[in-house]
Amino acid sequence: MTQQLVSSSPLTAGEAAKLLARTPLLACADPASPQVVPSPRKPAVGEPTTPSADGHPKKDPKGDTSHLPARTDTAESPHHEDARALVGALPLLSPALRHIPPAMRDELTRLAARWLDAGHTPTDVHEHVLRGLPGAGTSVHRPGGLVRYLLRDVPPRALPPRPAPPQPAPPQPSLSARLHGTRECSGDHIQPMLFRPLADETLCSACVPPVPAPS
Repeated sequence: MTQQLVSSSPLTAGEAAKLLARTPLLACADPASPQVVPSPRKPAVGEPTTPSADGHPKKDPKGDTSHLPARTDTAESPHHEDARALVGALPLLSPALRHIPPAMRDELTRLAARWLDAGHTPTDVHEHVLRGLPGAGTSVHRPGGLVRYLLRDVPPRALPPRPAPPQPAPPQPSLSARLHGTRECSGDHIQPMLFRPLADETLCSACVPPVPAPS
């Protein structure tokens, strides 16, 4: 605006002052409202954090994990050595078990030890494995895996049958019943001798005189 009012010829200081005095001042048509004036920002509490870039909230991985690592028990079974001998004898039970991988023997030993811990005998385990083998003429391609499957679940040990209660003894006949029909021998005895006669004899068989042989 000042450049439009000032001519191209040089002005003296007095002329310039008069010219400026006659020029109206332009006021701002839209003064700034105090409500829109930005206020100083308050700092947030705590240290600034960097937002996550992947956009997924954190979550516990165990909640949706379908295959969790199995819990291992480091305590050795008191029947560990018996279980090892049990597994070592498996190839002798059947030709189908001759090719159990040596690398699986430790795993099979731990499974067999669980059977022994539950009260089963090595004979029980061997019979269970034999019952689970396929019929004659059927080849077993993975004998170690088959034995592992058969020993996976430990059934409760069957209790031996309880012995039958003793039968009461038959009642004994009374003394009077046993003496019924007897007779005292009239022969020579130190003590009274009772016998059961067949007819009306009075002597027991020991006192009856022998019959003379016919001449």
